[in-house]
Amino acid sequence: MSIQSRAGRHYALGLSFAAFVALGIVNGLLGVAWPSIRSTFQLPLDALVALLASTTVGFVLGSVLVAQFMGRAGVGWTLLAMNLLAAAGLFGYALAPGWWVLVMLGLAVGWASGAIDTALNIYVAATRSVRTMNWMHACFGIGATIGPLVMTAVVTGGRSWRLGYLLAGLVHLGLGLLFLSVVRTMNFRGAAHATPGDVAAHPAPAGHTLRLTVVWLSILLFLLYTGVESTAGQWTYTWFTEGRGIPGYLAGTMTSVFWAMLTVGRVVFGAAAARLGTTRLLRLSMVGTLLASLLLLAPWIPAGFVAIALLGLSLAAIFPTLTSDTPNRVGRRHAANTIGLQTGAASIGFAILPGTAGAIATRAGLESLGPFLVVTSLLMLLTNEVALSFMRRRRVDQAPVGL
Repeated sequence: MSIQSRAGRHYALGLSFAAFVALGIVNGLLGVAWPSIRSTFQLPLDALVALLASTTVGFVLGSVLVAQFMGRAGVGWTLLAMNLLAAAGLFGYALAPGWWVLVMLGLAVGWASGAIDTALNIYVAATRSVRTMNWMHACFGIGATIGPLVMTAVVTGGRSWRLGYLLAGLVHLGLGLLFLSVVRTMNFRGAAHATPGDVAAHPAPAGHTLRLTVVWLSILLFLLYTGVESTAGQWTYTWFTEGRGIPGYLAGTMTSVFWAMLTVGRVVFGAAAARLGTTRLLRLSMVGTLLASLLLLAPWIPAGFVAIALLGLSLAAIFPTLTSDTPNRVGRRHAANTIGLQTGAASIGFAILPGTAGAIATRAGLESLGPFLVVTSLLMLLTNEVALSFMRRRRVDQAPVGL
């Protein structure tokens, strides 16, 4: 490979990392922006579920359909088009004259985000190492840390929340134009058919996969995990400003601390996973998540900071470790199907559980968010233990019988 070609691949990878930072920024804006959006459009607390639902529908559709687009246009053109679509949707957020216009624009933003996320995962899985994949996902956490800080600076500085989305739109617009320069470098069409991880070349039919109890337990695990992560990320700012009366800049800092610890944890636990083992790492992470949720029940502000930091750190390893352990849990022939189902469940959890938490908070008060996180964390821990029990039982059943 020539020096020029190698430099082009590194440049394309740098843009891929930047795109994941941009996805994280957009994800981190809403939690801080929501009180201001509610005020602008005179909305109840639980109206958030409509926006989360529209972005999730768009995300799932973008994730499912992008492989076909990549197969025809290539990765580079796909990323160019989807970043421009994201920019258009975010500019629409900044200009939306009414709430339901913003909700409909959520379909476009979700579609673009899902397509960018999936296209980059397929591309990096097919052309780069597992370590590179982990680094790229850590970039999402970096963006999710930056997003709340940007929106906090905007709203506490007396400016409209619309400015935060305008800035995010400019980031995606810039990325779209930069991807134009690598459409030839990132012309790998075969990546649309690549499958990350240790999976079978000939996967089982989807119907056979759905007959396995452990698969349904895995689906539930991802739904619960994403529910805890997104509920904490979306509601911390509102909970601590409107519910506990702390200044907006402190609540925005807490939200950024949550995402920062999630990022740090993924880097640290990625290196420690081999020594701890997946079973022990997942159990420790889920116990830590439950303890952090319990600590959030304490009314003291310092305890809240510690709890949010511990929650982000404890959640960090769960998603990537569960994903990488999927072949061990369900078998190699069922892994590809299960990974797809888990991703879909994560998207559904992102939409449903924060909205459910908001609906409960509307009726029972914002302090109900604490017990909601405790119950969801406990269910996640128990579901994991039941799944491990089924795994052990399956291994015993499949073990050869001695003579």
